[in-house]
Amino acid sequence: MQTLERRFKAIKIGLMRSKPFAELSGIMMMGKTTLEEGFPTACTDGRNETYGVEFLNGLEDNKHVGFVIIHENLHKAGRHPTTYRPLYLLDAKLANMACDYEINGKILKADPNGEFVTMPRDAEGNMIGLYDPKYDGWTVPKIFKDLQQQQEEGNEPSGGNFDEHDWDSAKDLSKEEAQQLEQDIKQALRQGQMAAKKAGVGGANSPLGLNELLQSKVRWEDEMAEFFRSSCAAKEVSTWRRPNRRFLHMGIVMPTLEGKSIREAVFALDASGSMFFENAMGRVVGEVKKIALTLNIDKVHVLYWDGVVGAHEEYDAQAFRNFEHETKPIGGGGTDPACVPEYLKEKGIEPEFVLMLTDGEVNNWGVWNVPVLWAIANKDKITAPVGKTINIQEAA
Repeated sequence: MQTLERRFKAIKIGLMRSKPFAELSGIMMMGKTTLEEGFPTACTDGRNETYGVEFLNGLEDNKHVGFVIIHENLHKAGRHPTTYRPLYLLDAKLANMACDYEINGKILKADPNGEFVTMPRDAEGNMIGLYDPKYDGWTVPKIFKDLQQQQEEGNEPSGGNFDEHDWDSAKDLSKEEAQQLEQDIKQALRQGQMAAKKAGVGGANSPLGLNELLQSKVRWEDEMAEFFRSSCAAKEVSTWRRPNRRFLHMGIVMPTLEGKSIREAVFALDASGSMFFENAMGRVVGEVKKIALTLNIDKVHVLYWDGVVGAHEEYDAQAFRNFEHETKPIGGGGTDPACVPEYLKEKGIEPEFVLMLTDGEVNNWGVWNVPVLWAIANKDKITAPVGKTINIQEAA
């Protein structure tokens, strides 16, 4: 065991000093690393790493061990356990596969000649893990959607992961713990960037794509809050029950404007899988909940849609406080937002406004007769031809 620990540590230090992976050095130093007997393969909870002793001993080539180490740390850098847990809830197998396809493609691109790492192979020489050059440069959500499409066409995606995925760690994190983890990862990424800069590597052109995780993005939360508040403000009416005090000293009795709570609102979330870019659903849902509670919305309809509306949940103001624990995303088909206004018409739902969360890669935006806000999660600036559009980006 002691020999394995020394071997593992030497490999990890070598990777931290290597040109292809120096920018991951901060991430590799973050958290606790455990070599555990009886553990099946390797795993991370987003901060800590666990490696099976028997699994590592079965990897005779140090470059194979190095590949696994980089693989786990790219899971950490990309915040996969927290960012893509919604994909896991839709389809655990495809979520696992999508994350691994993305990571392995990046690793092979960073070290194309296998100078430091190579994909693990079994005793017969067969590659262990998932790689398809088709997915080079693709995001996890895009890969997930492609795998879904294959599944729908009857071509069941196949291939095995060589590591475990601890998706439940995200569920168990408190809000404060999740925020701290994100801050720690960003700090570790910055430390790695400094190390890479000294080595003359990394930066915007790095095949690992870590620079994208630190780029400053335009805040969208304020735009969303303003849209919600304007919908609420439109409900203000004049009332004589409380005279306007500004005019009483002049002997003039004037009405005041009294704001009413929003009676009914619809939050329609694209459940096709492709919109989970940078954890868009998780971050938008959190922001929606915060704003909705301050506005005291009487009834909230939550719709999960893809090609059709697959799930419809209703919450009153009190029940909505536990929304993230009660909701059950359902989806997996195409992306057709036109199904939402059709569904609302069919069910006789007449909300004050509708929030549509999607990746914006659609052909039919639908016909709307209520205010609609499109929260679009896409690297490209897509603007809906109807309603108001905000582009979901990660705050710095």
